[in-house]
Amino acid sequence: MSHNKSRLERLPPELKYYIAEYVECKDQKPFPYISLFKDIIIDWYNKYRAWDNSGIVYCEYNEIYTKGISADETPFLKCAFKRYRQESKYYNIIMVHSVGQFQKIACRCRNISWNGNKT
Repeated sequence: MSHNKSRLERLPPELKYYIAEYVECKDQKPFPYISLFKDIIIDWYNKYRAWDNSGIVYCEYNEIYTKGISADETPFLKCAFKRYRQESKYYNIIMVHSVGQFQKIACRCRNISWNGNKT
């Protein structure tokens, strides 16, 4: 649908390239969920790792990425995302990078509808 495109997107490719030589383009922003994804992995790895007995606290995702997560641990990793989704209903979850784990602060009581019923 051409009416949803900006004026720049509707220009021919040759003209776009010519304009791009003189106008600085903004970097594309990363997806907003990528940082949350990394934080969940850091929290899970620092709390529940079973095959790493070194006692090192990993504060950044890059430290875990360079070390690698073993194939034995990956089935358990998916539970971390389910746990985060469930706990985020009841807690405000903040990542504390110095500790490498989430800090949970209880939310006020919310009226949550069960099975579509309003309370």
